[in-house]
Amino acid sequence: MKTIRAILFYIWQFTYGIAQNLIGLAMFAVYKSRGAKSELYHNAVITYIDKKNFGGVSLGMFIFINQKREGDSLHDIKIHEYGHTVQTMILGPLWLFVIAIPSMIWCNTPRFVKKRKEENVSYYWLYCEGWANLCGKWATKERFLTPELINRGRYGKPINPNRSKRKDIKNRRRIK
Repeated sequence: MKTIRAILFYIWQFTYGIAQNLIGLAMFAVYKSRGAKSELYHNAVITYIDKKNFGGVSLGMFIFINQKREGDSLHDIKIHEYGHTVQTMILGPLWLFVIAIPSMIWCNTPRFVKKRKEENVSYYWLYCEGWANLCGKWATKERFLTPELINRGRYGKPINPNRSKRKDIKNRRRIK
């Protein structure tokens, strides 16, 4: 069953998500020629690159992560970036416009970088980043380990510690 699933994954990636996968394949070839290390992660290819001020990026089934990441942070970024891989499978050719461009603007525009720092806004607050977390958790069946992702809801908003004490619309306590 795993083999059939892997074959379907690759067929889907290189048909419906062909544009981003061709760009990812070209980047993969460049970084591999420079000696970058790679590994398979749920049929996607993760390549570790040496680049300052870089967390990670996904282009179809090709994921590129800063090689200095380690431990829980590395674990969580793998799940998150794999979520973008799943988004490619869902959106196909629309992925560039719905996910990639807004994500690049949110990540790299000085105005938004300043907003995240000064107002303590999570990077995952943007719809495409929060959705990547959901997709990654769903597809990998793994849990996040860093406080940033454990203590915040799926869209980067702080989780209400009293949410089990909230009442429903008829003012009754919710049952766990």
